Amino acid sequence: MFRWLCLPLFCFGWMNAVIQADDAVPPSDAAVREAVSRSLPFLEKAGVEWMNDRGCMSCHHVPFLLWSHRAAQTHGLTVDDKKLSEWDEWSRKDSLSHRNLFRLQNYDLGKVEAAKLPDVVKERLKPLIEQPFKTEAEFVAKLTPLLTEDELKSYQAIITKTAERVQNAPDRNGGGLDVVGQLLLGSHGTSSILSQPDFRDGTIALMHQNQLADGSWAPGNQFATMRRWSLPTANQATTMWATLALAAYDAPGPKRSDVIEKAIAYQRQQPPQPDNREWLATRLLFEKQFGSVADAAKLRQQLLDARSSDGGWGWEKGVPSDSMTTGLAIYVLAKVQAGDDSAVFRDARKFLLTTHQPDGSWLTPSKNITKSTEPERLKARDEIYHYWGTAWAAIGLLETLGKSGS
Repeated sequence: MFRWLCLPLFCFGWMNAVIQADDAVPPSDAAVREAVSRSLPFLEKAGVEWMNDRGCMSCHHVPFLLWSHRAAQTHGLTVDDKKLSEWDEWSRKDSLSHRNLFRLQNYDLGKVEAAKLPDVVKERLKPLIEQPFKTEAEFVAKLTPLLTEDELKSYQAIITKTAERVQNAPDRNGGGLDVVGQLLLGSHGTSSILSQPDFRDGTIALMHQNQLADGSWAPGNQFATMRRWSLPTANQATTMWATLALAAYDAPGPKRSDVIEKAIAYQRQQPPQPDNREWLATRLLFEKQFGSVADAAKLRQQLLDARSSDGGWGWEKGVPSDSMTTGLAIYVLAKVQAGDDSAVFRDARKFLLTTHQPDGSWLTPSKNITKSTEPERLKARDEIYHYWGTAWAAIGLLETLGKSGS
Protein backbone atom coordinates (compact mmCIF):
# COMPACT_ATOMS: atom_id res chain seq x y z
CA MET A 1 0.00 0.00 0.00
CA PHE A 2 2.85 2.35 0.84
CA ARG A 3 4.32 1.80 -2.63
CA TRP A 4 1.00 2.72 -4.30
CA LEU A 5 0.78 5.84 -2.15
CA CYS A 6 4.30 6.86 -3.04
CA LEU A 7 3.68 6.56 -6.77
CA PRO A 8 1.07 9.35 -7.01
CA LEU A 9 3.14 11.52 -4.70
CA PHE A 10 6.19 10.93 -6.85
CA CYS A 11 4.25 11.76 -10.01
CA PHE A 12 2.87 14.94 -8.48
CA GLY A 13 6.33 15.97 -7.31
CA TRP A 14 7.80 15.25 -10.73
CA MET A 15 5.07 17.25 -12.49
CA ASN A 16 5.52 20.15 -10.07
CA ALA A 17 9.26 20.11 -10.68
CA VAL A 18 8.68 20.23 -14.42
CA ILE A 19 6.32 23.21 -14.03
CA GLN A 20 8.82 25.02 -11.84
CA ALA A 21 11.59 24.29 -14.31
CA ASP A 22 9.47 25.65 -17.13
CA ASP A 23 8.70 28.76 -15.04
CA ALA A 24 12.42 29.36 -14.70
CA VAL A 25 12.76 29.80 -18.44
CA PRO A 26 12.01 33.41 -19.47
CA PRO A 27 9.26 33.62 -22.11
CA SER A 28 11.04 34.25 -25.37
CA ASP A 29 10.26 36.82 -28.05
CA ALA A 30 9.16 33.91 -30.22
CA ALA A 31 6.65 32.85 -27.57
CA VAL A 32 5.32 36.41 -27.38
CA ARG A 33 4.94 36.62 -31.15
CA GLU A 34 3.11 33.30 -31.19
CA ALA A 35 0.76 34.42 -28.39
CA VAL A 36 -0.07 37.71 -30.08
CA SER A 37 -0.55 35.96 -33.41
CA ARG A 38 -3.10 33.67 -31.72
CA SER A 39 -4.93 36.69 -30.31
CA LEU A 40 -5.43 38.40 -33.68
CA PRO A 41 -8.19 36.07 -34.99
CA PHE A 42 -10.16 36.65 -31.76
CA LEU A 43 -9.69 40.41 -32.03
CA GLU A 44 -10.72 40.34 -35.68
CA LYS A 45 -13.82 38.20 -35.18
CA ALA A 46 -15.18 40.03 -32.15
CA GLY A 47 -14.19 43.45 -33.52
CA VAL A 48 -15.86 42.95 -36.89
CA GLU A 49 -18.96 41.52 -35.19
CA TRP A 50 -19.15 44.67 -33.09
CA MET A 51 -18.91 46.83 -36.21
CA ASN A 52 -21.61 44.85 -38.01
CA ASP A 53 -23.98 44.25 -35.10
CA ARG A 54 -23.63 47.54 -33.20
CA GLY A 55 -22.83 49.87 -36.09
CA CYS A 56 -20.52 51.98 -33.92
CA MET A 57 -16.85 52.09 -33.07
CA SER A 58 -16.97 52.50 -29.27
CA CYS A 59 -13.80 53.25 -27.35
CA HIS A 60 -13.12 49.61 -26.52
CA HIS A 61 -13.63 47.65 -29.74
CA VAL A 62 -12.96 49.11 -33.18
CA PRO A 63 -10.12 51.52 -32.29
CA PHE A 64 -8.38 48.66 -30.49
CA LEU A 65 -9.04 46.30 -33.38
CA LEU A 66 -7.09 48.76 -35.54
CA TRP A 67 -4.44 49.59 -32.94
CA SER A 68 -3.61 45.96 -32.12
CA HIS A 69 -3.37 44.94 -35.78
CA ARG A 70 -1.30 47.99 -36.74
CA ALA A 71 1.06 47.26 -33.84
CA ALA A 72 1.31 43.62 -34.90
CA GLN A 73 2.06 44.64 -38.47
CA THR A 74 4.70 47.14 -37.29
CA HIS A 75 6.43 44.37 -35.32
CA GLY A 76 6.55 42.04 -38.29
CA LEU A 77 3.56 39.78 -37.65
CA THR A 78 1.44 38.68 -40.59
CA VAL A 79 -1.64 40.89 -40.95
CA ASP A 80 -4.12 41.03 -43.82
CA ASP A 81 -3.43 44.52 -45.14
CA LYS A 82 -6.58 44.54 -47.29
CA LYS A 83 -8.83 43.86 -44.30
CA LEU A 84 -6.98 46.42 -42.21
CA SER A 85 -7.47 49.06 -44.89
CA GLU A 86 -11.17 48.22 -45.07
CA TRP A 87 -11.51 48.61 -41.29
CA ASP A 88 -9.69 51.93 -41.50
CA GLU A 89 -12.10 53.15 -44.16
CA TRP A 90 -15.14 51.98 -42.18
CA SER A 91 -13.84 53.85 -39.13
CA ARG A 92 -13.10 56.98 -41.13
CA LYS A 93 -16.63 57.09 -42.55
CA ASP A 94 -18.23 56.31 -39.21
CA SER A 95 -16.31 59.04 -37.43
CA LEU A 96 -17.08 61.62 -40.12
CA SER A 97 -20.78 60.77 -39.91
CA HIS A 98 -20.73 61.64 -36.19
CA ARG A 99 -19.55 65.22 -36.48
CA ASN A 100 -22.88 66.99 -36.39
CA LEU A 101 -23.57 70.22 -34.53
CA PHE A 102 -27.35 69.88 -34.80
CA ARG A 103 -29.72 66.94 -34.54
CA LEU A 104 -33.27 67.31 -33.28
CA GLN A 105 -34.49 64.22 -31.45
CA ASN A 106 -37.94 63.33 -30.17
CA TYR A 107 -36.95 63.55 -26.54
CA ASP A 108 -35.48 67.05 -27.16
CA LEU A 109 -39.03 68.37 -27.58
CA GLY A 110 -39.78 67.39 -24.00
CA LYS A 111 -36.89 69.40 -22.58
CA VAL A 112 -37.31 72.58 -20.58
CA GLU A 113 -35.94 74.65 -23.48
CA ALA A 114 -38.74 73.42 -25.74
CA ALA A 115 -41.56 74.07 -23.26
CA LYS A 116 -42.50 77.32 -24.99
CA LEU A 117 -43.10 75.64 -28.34
CA PRO A 118 -46.78 75.25 -29.25
CA ASP A 119 -47.93 71.74 -30.15
CA VAL A 120 -48.60 72.83 -33.73
CA VAL A 121 -44.96 73.91 -34.10
CA LYS A 122 -43.72 70.64 -32.58
CA GLU A 123 -45.83 68.75 -35.12
CA ARG A 124 -44.28 70.69 -38.00
CA LEU A 125 -40.80 69.86 -36.78
CA LYS A 126 -41.27 66.11 -37.31
CA PRO A 127 -39.52 66.05 -40.73
CA LEU A 128 -36.37 67.27 -38.95
CA ILE A 129 -36.33 64.54 -36.31
CA GLU A 130 -33.04 62.59 -36.31
CA GLN A 131 -31.67 64.42 -39.35
CA PRO A 132 -28.00 65.38 -38.78
CA PHE A 133 -26.65 68.81 -39.71
CA LYS A 134 -23.02 69.83 -39.60
CA THR A 135 -23.68 73.60 -39.47
CA GLU A 136 -26.35 75.93 -38.14
CA ALA A 137 -26.90 77.28 -41.66
CA GLU A 138 -27.78 73.79 -42.92
CA PHE A 139 -30.20 73.29 -40.04
CA VAL A 140 -31.93 76.65 -40.54
CA ALA A 141 -32.23 76.05 -44.28
CA LYS A 142 -34.24 72.87 -43.58
CA LEU A 143 -36.21 74.49 -40.77
CA THR A 144 -37.35 77.61 -42.64
CA PRO A 145 -39.84 75.96 -45.07
CA LEU A 146 -41.56 74.12 -42.20
CA LEU A 147 -42.70 77.20 -40.26
CA THR A 148 -44.49 80.46 -40.98
CA GLU A 149 -42.62 83.73 -40.89
CA ASP A 150 -44.11 84.60 -37.47
CA GLU A 151 -43.28 81.18 -36.08
CA LEU A 152 -39.70 81.51 -37.25
CA LYS A 153 -39.46 84.93 -35.67
CA SER A 154 -40.83 83.65 -32.36
CA TYR A 155 -39.30 80.20 -32.08
CA GLN A 156 -36.22 79.81 -34.33
CA ALA A 157 -33.76 80.59 -31.52
CA ILE A 158 -35.45 78.10 -29.14
CA ILE A 159 -35.56 75.35 -31.77
CA THR A 160 -31.93 75.90 -32.76
CA LYS A 161 -30.76 75.82 -29.14
CA THR A 162 -32.80 72.66 -28.51
CA ALA A 163 -31.33 70.90 -31.53
CA GLU A 164 -27.71 71.80 -30.84
CA ARG A 165 -25.75 68.79 -29.64
CA VAL A 166 -23.95 69.09 -26.34
CA GLN A 167 -20.20 69.45 -26.60
CA ASN A 168 -19.29 65.89 -25.60
CA ALA A 169 -22.12 64.11 -27.44
CA PRO A 170 -20.77 61.13 -29.47
CA ASP A 171 -22.67 62.24 -32.58
CA ARG A 172 -20.91 65.60 -32.37
CA ASN A 173 -17.36 64.61 -31.45
CA GLY A 174 -16.63 61.99 -34.06
CA GLY A 175 -17.99 59.01 -32.15
CA GLY A 176 -16.42 59.94 -28.83
CA LEU A 177 -13.33 61.80 -27.70
CA ASP A 178 -11.67 58.59 -26.53
CA VAL A 179 -12.46 57.02 -29.90
CA VAL A 180 -10.86 59.69 -32.08
CA GLY A 181 -7.86 59.99 -29.78
CA GLN A 182 -7.23 56.25 -30.05
CA LEU A 183 -7.63 56.36 -33.82
CA LEU A 184 -4.88 58.97 -33.95
CA LEU A 185 -2.59 57.12 -31.53
CA GLY A 186 -3.14 53.69 -33.06
CA SER A 187 -2.41 54.87 -36.59
CA HIS A 188 0.46 57.25 -35.81
CA GLY A 189 3.52 56.53 -37.93
CA THR A 190 1.68 54.09 -40.21
CA SER A 191 0.33 54.27 -43.75
CA SER A 192 -3.26 54.25 -42.49
CA ILE A 193 -5.66 56.76 -44.06
CA LEU A 194 -6.49 57.74 -40.48
CA SER A 195 -3.01 59.27 -40.11
CA GLN A 196 -3.21 61.15 -43.40
CA PRO A 197 -3.99 64.92 -43.50
CA ASP A 198 -7.56 64.64 -44.84
CA PHE A 199 -8.76 62.77 -41.76
CA ARG A 200 -6.07 63.66 -39.25
CA ASP A 201 -6.33 67.46 -39.50
CA GLY A 202 -10.10 67.47 -39.25
CA THR A 203 -9.96 65.19 -36.22
CA ILE A 204 -7.39 67.39 -34.51
CA ALA A 205 -9.55 70.46 -35.19
CA LEU A 206 -12.55 68.63 -33.75
CA MET A 207 -10.64 67.78 -30.58
CA HIS A 208 -9.57 71.43 -30.30
CA GLN A 209 -13.21 72.52 -30.53
CA ASN A 210 -14.26 70.11 -27.77
CA GLN A 211 -11.66 71.19 -25.25
CA LEU A 212 -13.33 72.72 -22.19
CA ALA A 213 -12.50 76.16 -20.85
CA ASP A 214 -10.29 74.77 -18.07
CA GLY A 215 -8.13 72.89 -20.59
CA SER A 216 -9.62 69.44 -19.99
CA TRP A 217 -11.83 67.15 -22.05
CA ALA A 218 -15.00 65.51 -20.74
CA PRO A 219 -14.77 61.72 -20.35
CA GLY A 220 -17.10 59.30 -22.10
CA ASN A 221 -19.29 56.75 -20.33
CA GLN A 222 -16.60 54.07 -20.11
CA PHE A 223 -14.42 56.35 -17.98
CA ALA A 224 -17.02 58.50 -16.23
CA THR A 225 -19.93 56.25 -15.30
CA MET A 226 -19.21 52.55 -15.85
CA ARG A 227 -16.00 52.07 -13.87
CA ARG A 228 -15.43 52.34 -10.13
CA TRP A 229 -13.46 55.51 -10.68
CA SER A 230 -13.93 58.96 -9.23
CA LEU A 231 -14.91 61.67 -11.68
CA PRO A 232 -11.60 63.54 -11.15
CA THR A 233 -9.73 60.38 -12.11
CA ALA A 234 -11.86 59.96 -15.24
CA ASN A 235 -11.39 63.62 -16.23
CA GLN A 236 -7.64 63.38 -15.84
CA ALA A 237 -7.30 60.08 -17.71
CA THR A 238 -9.34 61.37 -20.64
CA THR A 239 -7.42 64.64 -20.77
CA MET A 240 -4.02 62.94 -20.63
CA TRP A 241 -4.86 60.52 -23.46
CA ALA A 242 -6.30 63.33 -25.60
CA THR A 243 -3.18 65.44 -25.02
CA LEU A 244 -0.88 62.55 -25.91
CA ALA A 245 -2.84 61.90 -29.10
CA LEU A 246 -2.64 65.55 -30.18
CA ALA A 247 1.02 65.83 -29.27
CA ALA A 248 1.87 62.87 -31.51
CA TYR A 249 1.03 65.13 -34.47
CA ASP A 250 2.06 68.48 -33.02
CA ALA A 251 5.29 70.43 -32.79
CA PRO A 252 7.47 69.52 -29.79
CA GLY A 253 8.68 71.73 -26.95
CA PRO A 254 7.97 75.46 -26.85
CA LYS A 255 6.23 75.37 -30.25
CA ARG A 256 3.40 73.18 -28.97
CA SER A 257 -0.11 74.42 -29.65
CA ASP A 258 -2.05 76.48 -27.11
CA VAL A 259 -4.55 73.61 -26.82
CA ILE A 260 -1.84 71.25 -25.58
CA GLU A 261 -0.37 73.87 -23.27
CA LYS A 262 -3.80 74.47 -21.71
CA ALA A 263 -4.24 70.72 -21.19
CA ILE A 264 -0.81 70.43 -19.55
CA ALA A 265 -1.64 73.37 -17.26
CA TYR A 266 -4.92 71.71 -16.30
CA GLN A 267 -3.21 68.44 -15.45
CA ARG A 268 -0.58 70.18 -13.33
CA GLN A 269 -3.34 71.57 -11.10
CA GLN A 270 -5.06 68.22 -10.46
CA PRO A 271 -4.51 66.01 -7.40
CA PRO A 272 -2.70 62.73 -8.10
CA GLN A 273 -4.66 59.47 -8.17
CA PRO A 274 -1.84 56.88 -7.73
CA ASP A 275 -4.10 54.19 -6.26
CA ASN A 276 -5.62 53.82 -9.72
CA ARG A 277 -2.99 51.93 -11.73
CA GLU A 278 -4.44 52.95 -15.10
CA TRP A 279 -4.13 56.58 -14.03
CA LEU A 280 -0.61 55.88 -12.78
CA ALA A 281 0.53 54.31 -16.05
CA THR A 282 -1.07 57.04 -18.13
CA ARG A 283 0.43 59.76 -15.94
CA LEU A 284 3.88 58.20 -16.37
CA LEU A 285 3.50 58.36 -20.15
CA PHE A 286 2.25 61.95 -19.82
CA GLU A 287 5.17 63.01 -17.60
CA LYS A 288 7.69 61.40 -19.92
CA GLN A 289 6.27 63.51 -22.75
CA PHE A 290 5.63 66.79 -20.96
CA GLY A 291 7.29 66.70 -17.54
CA SER A 292 10.66 66.25 -15.88
CA VAL A 293 12.97 63.25 -15.77
CA ALA A 294 12.73 63.23 -11.98
CA ASP A 295 8.91 63.16 -11.95
CA ALA A 296 8.84 60.41 -14.57
CA ALA A 297 11.31 58.34 -12.53
CA LYS A 298 9.16 58.74 -9.41
CA LEU A 299 6.01 57.65 -11.24
CA ARG A 300 7.84 54.72 -12.80
CA GLN A 301 8.87 53.49 -9.37
CA GLN A 302 5.30 53.86 -8.09
CA LEU A 303 4.07 51.79 -11.01
CA LEU A 304 6.69 49.12 -10.35
CA ASP A 305 5.80 49.07 -6.64
CA ALA A 306 2.15 48.50 -7.57
CA ARG A 307 2.88 45.15 -9.23
CA SER A 308 1.31 42.03 -7.84
CA SER A 309 3.38 39.01 -6.85
CA ASP A 310 2.28 37.22 -10.05
CA GLY A 311 4.04 39.82 -12.22
CA GLY A 312 0.85 41.57 -13.36
CA TRP A 313 -1.13 44.60 -12.28
CA GLY A 314 -4.69 45.02 -11.05
CA TRP A 315 -6.37 48.35 -11.72
CA GLU A 316 -6.26 49.24 -8.00
CA LYS A 317 -4.76 47.95 -4.77
CA GLY A 318 -6.30 44.70 -3.57
CA VAL A 319 -7.76 43.79 -6.97
CA PRO A 320 -6.36 40.71 -8.79
CA SER A 321 -4.07 41.25 -11.75
CA ASP A 322 -5.80 41.56 -15.09
CA SER A 323 -4.65 41.55 -18.70
CA MET A 324 -5.95 45.03 -19.45
CA THR A 325 -4.02 46.87 -16.74
CA THR A 326 -0.96 44.65 -17.19
CA GLY A 327 -0.89 45.22 -20.94
CA LEU A 328 -1.19 48.98 -20.46
CA ALA A 329 1.52 49.01 -17.77
CA ILE A 330 4.13 47.20 -19.85
CA TYR A 331 3.19 49.24 -22.93
CA VAL A 332 3.92 52.43 -20.99
CA LEU A 333 7.12 51.13 -19.38
CA ALA A 334 8.43 50.04 -22.76
CA LYS A 335 7.55 53.42 -24.28
CA VAL A 336 9.14 55.61 -21.62
CA GLN A 337 12.37 53.57 -21.38
CA ALA A 338 13.22 55.21 -18.06
CA GLY A 339 15.25 52.30 -16.70
CA ASP A 340 16.08 48.61 -17.03
CA ASP A 341 12.69 46.91 -16.91
CA SER A 342 13.75 43.63 -18.52
CA ALA A 343 12.94 41.62 -15.39
CA VAL A 344 9.57 43.37 -15.13
CA PHE A 345 8.76 42.49 -18.73
CA ARG A 346 9.86 38.90 -18.13
CA ASP A 347 7.49 38.52 -15.17
CA ALA A 348 4.61 40.28 -16.93
CA ARG A 349 5.10 38.00 -19.92
CA LYS A 350 4.88 34.98 -17.64
CA PHE A 351 1.64 36.25 -16.16
CA LEU A 352 0.08 36.98 -19.55
CA LEU A 353 1.24 33.80 -21.26
CA THR A 354 0.06 31.74 -18.29
CA THR A 355 -3.41 33.33 -18.40
CA HIS A 356 -3.74 33.14 -22.19
CA GLN A 357 -7.01 31.44 -23.18
CA PRO A 358 -7.28 28.60 -25.76
CA ASP A 359 -9.15 30.91 -28.16
CA GLY A 360 -6.25 33.39 -28.12
CA SER A 361 -7.93 35.90 -25.82
CA TRP A 362 -7.27 37.18 -22.30
CA LEU A 363 -10.01 37.55 -19.70
CA THR A 364 -10.57 40.73 -17.70
CA PRO A 365 -13.58 40.20 -15.39
CA SER A 366 -15.77 43.28 -15.41
CA LYS A 367 -16.77 42.70 -11.77
CA ASN A 368 -13.27 43.84 -10.76
CA ILE A 369 -13.64 47.16 -12.57
CA THR A 370 -17.23 48.29 -13.09
CA LYS A 371 -19.69 49.82 -10.63
CA SER A 372 -22.61 47.56 -11.44
CA THR A 373 -23.35 44.35 -9.57
CA GLU A 374 -26.36 43.35 -11.69
CA PRO A 375 -25.73 39.98 -13.39
CA GLU A 376 -27.09 41.07 -16.78
CA ARG A 377 -25.03 44.25 -16.83
CA LEU A 378 -21.92 42.38 -15.75
CA LYS A 379 -22.47 39.84 -18.52
CA ALA A 380 -22.68 42.62 -21.12
CA ARG A 381 -19.61 44.34 -19.73
CA ASP A 382 -17.65 41.09 -19.58
CA GLU A 383 -17.75 41.14 -23.39
CA ILE A 384 -16.35 44.66 -23.39
CA TYR A 385 -13.49 44.01 -20.97
CA HIS A 386 -12.74 40.60 -22.48
CA TYR A 387 -12.03 42.38 -25.75
CA TRP A 388 -10.36 45.45 -24.27
CA GLY A 389 -8.10 43.33 -22.08
CA THR A 390 -7.07 41.13 -24.99
CA ALA A 391 -6.18 44.14 -27.12
CA TRP A 392 -4.10 45.79 -24.40
CA ALA A 393 -2.34 42.50 -23.61
CA ALA A 394 -1.38 42.10 -27.26
CA ILE A 395 -0.27 45.73 -27.64
CA GLY A 396 1.72 45.62 -24.41
CA LEU A 397 3.43 42.33 -25.22
CA LEU A 398 4.45 43.62 -28.64
CA GLU A 399 6.18 46.59 -27.04
CA THR A 400 8.32 44.25 -24.92
CA LEU A 401 9.87 42.52 -27.93
CA GLY A 402 13.64 42.72 -27.61
CA LYS A 403 13.39 44.27 -24.15
CA SER A 404 12.90 41.36 -21.77
CA GLY A 405 16.46 40.11 -21.63
CA SER A 406 15.36 36.66 -22.83
